Amino acid sequence: MTSTTAQPTPKRRRDRAAREREILAAAERIFGERGYQGTSMDDVAAAVGVSKPLIYQYYGSKDGLFLACLARLRAQLLETVSDAVMAATDVEDALYAGFVAWFQFLDDHPQAWSVLIDEGMLATSPAAGPMAAATDEVRAAFIELISAMVRLNLPKTREVDSDEVEILAQSISGATERLAVWRTRIPNPPSAQKVARTLKDLLWQGLDTLSKS
Repeated sequence: MTSTTAQPTPKRRRDRAAREREILAAAERIFGERGYQGTSMDDVAAAVGVSKPLIYQYYGSKDGLFLACLARLRAQLLETVSDAVMAATDVEDALYAGFVAWFQFLDDHPQAWSVLIDEGMLATSPAAGPMAAATDEVRAAFIELISAMVRLNLPKTREVDSDEVEILAQSISGATERLAVWRTRIPNPPSAQKVARTLKDLLWQGLDTLSKS
């Protein structure tokens, strides 16, 4: 009789995935607090309680670890904003909900914004190009989401002017970025809801005018 051997449970893979989440969470926090140049692999290894060679095994270099942090933040941020927009009842509410989700995410992940806009690595890092590109991908995806909302607000009878849509999307993206930076530099920033409501009210007038022109 041929005996069947039970397949081993892939415990190791699950353990690695959990460990990678721990490493990225610690790296995000330390990169956010100290910047790229001020962070070492020893710092991250000590925070997680693993060996430095293990982190090199997973990510190859500090540049690789930073890029992994950016990819993780990008996915989390875009998923959060997209879910909020998709759950909205109308276009105006979608604009507000998207803004709230954006600012609330940064409140819930206080080091995230520092990681996303850290330019300290650009002067010396050989991976400056990929890092800048990864940061630009976050911005481009957010702009694309804004563009989709603008297009949804246009009546079907109105011809879409791609330049107008891009101008509005770029402007909205720039406004959210500056507000995010501002909120990190003042002692008692207004709530995510208040900032989102004020920005939405300001921009909605222009979007409403555009849709009727």
